[in-house]
Amino acid sequence: MQCTPTKLAALLLLLSSVSISTPVVGAGADDEAALLAFKAAAITGGHGGLLASWNTSTGGGYCDWEGVRCRGSGRHRVVALNLPSRGLGGSLSPAIGNLSSLRFLNLSSNGFGGDIPESLGRLRRLRTLDLGYNAFSGELPTNLTSCIDLTFLALHYNHLHGRIPAELGLGDNLTRLKILGLAMNNFTGTVPSSLASLSSLTTLSLGFNQLEGTLPSGLGSITGLRALDLAFNLFSGELPRSLYNLSSLETFQVLGKHVLRRHSR
Repeated sequence: MQCTPTKLAALLLLLSSVSISTPVVGAGADDEAALLAFKAAAITGGHGGLLASWNTSTGGGYCDWEGVRCRGSGRHRVVALNLPSRGLGGSLSPAIGNLSSLRFLNLSSNGFGGDIPESLGRLRRLRTLDLGYNAFSGELPTNLTSCIDLTFLALHYNHLHGRIPAELGLGDNLTRLKILGLAMNNFTGTVPSSLASLSSLTTLSLGFNQLEGTLPSGLGSITGLRALDLAFNLFSGELPRSLYNLSSLETFQVLGKHVLRRHSR
């Protein structure tokens, strides 16, 4: 059959319309599914309409959803999820760990509860994780050490309990970590001496927990440490001499239920 210019133009128009309506496939489809699972697990509160716009009929796709930022070829990979103070709640879906290109996750000042999903440990490109000011419970997942690009880890003002994992400072996985905020939880046990291996730390906040025992002297070897919060715990013994020689320290909070003794001269 002879193909006239008119028929050819009609065929090209049909093919173009088919390609436009083709759904996202591959890694992009995984990201969309992960976001929809996140939405299903999050109970909205005062901002109940926030996630209502998260649906597959949105004109620009999930990259145009509130709080979502994409990057990469075709803009199909989610690199940031930024939803602080949005009145969200419920639980954090384990599907969040399927956002394999995620670099920035900020869900602070919401009402999320339950366990922090271990699937976060699969986010190898994650640089910022801020879950502060929520109601997360359970223990701190040890596999967060797999997030080797982390520079900012804030879990303060939650209901986390158990020991602070020694794994946080073992090996060289978290050597880029600058901010570690674990204050205002229910952590028990001692401060792991391995935290001294977090050589890039500028802020270490462990105040208002149930930590006990003596402080590891190795903390004084973190030469860039500017802020150290140990207040209102159950520590005993003397302050390590190494902390007095830490010239970088600008803020040092240690008072509380049990006041540590200074070394005698």
